[in-house]
Amino acid sequence: MTKQLAGLIVLFLLGKITEGQPVTGKLQFEKGKTLNIQMEMKSSVTQQAMNQAIDFTADAAVVHFYKVLNADAGNTTLHHEIKKIGFNFDGMGQKRSFDSDKTQDMQGPLGDPVKNILSKKFEMVIDPYGKALAIKPEKTDSIQTDERLAIVFTMLKDITDVVYPPNKGEPSFFKILPATEIIKGESWVDSLQNANGKFSTSYTVTDITDSLIVVDFKGKSNTVNKAMMMGRETITTLNSEHIGKIILDRTTGIIKQKNIITESGGTTEAMGGTVPVTSKTTITIYVKPE
Repeated sequence: MTKQLAGLIVLFLLGKITEGQPVTGKLQFEKGKTLNIQMEMKSSVTQQAMNQAIDFTADAAVVHFYKVLNADAGNTTLHHEIKKIGFNFDGMGQKRSFDSDKTQDMQGPLGDPVKNILSKKFEMVIDPYGKALAIKPEKTDSIQTDERLAIVFTMLKDITDVVYPPNKGEPSFFKILPATEIIKGESWVDSLQNANGKFSTSYTVTDITDSLIVVDFKGKSNTVNKAMMMGRETITTLNSEHIGKIILDRTTGIIKQKNIITESGGTTEAMGGTVPVTSKTTITIYVKPE
């Protein structure tokens, strides 16, 4: 009994030592490894039109990957591609489903815009902490879609935007922790402004174990999205709040899982009128090395 108690005390103390040790955001990639990323999304949008609420819902999944082309003590070169896109959409009396693994779907009306997404590839050089240093090609053309599908692809934007690399100097998908040492309980704020809008997120390290780092976050954004519908431009302006949790591998600093819940409110300008719009999106991301 005494030996068991002593063992429990040792384990407890080891846990406290691990918890109190500082960590940094330095990433460790292995050349030749592939990081498979599965993104699952549930989204709902409500628009008001002629005093009636119009609801749209979408469930979607995207599988993409980064292959580590080069990794040394300094920078890392990554190659990115999308493997698969699938979704179910319901809105305005229309129900659509799509799976890029199915030949009949790829030959249907949604096939061309999805082929356009799947064809986009890029290489990226990041620094040891995940900031983008170089992108090839430097510019990625916008996804071209049929105007009749504008609502569908607008709802899928949060996960189809993975085809676009960050701009030079911006954080990549892998940058989470700051470059300085931090311990459990410490917080920091990241802010970003680009063509899509303004973003600000506050992060807090909520747990450190011998194998994992857990980070909670919350933030706000102001975005403007433009699309064509029935030959006319629509402009959707949203103010959003998001919360979530990130689990990192302590040894490599690479994301294992990320959960995000975003709630938004704003307006859509279309055909000379403005209507209110609200939305809620839940995204879960899993990263599995192979």
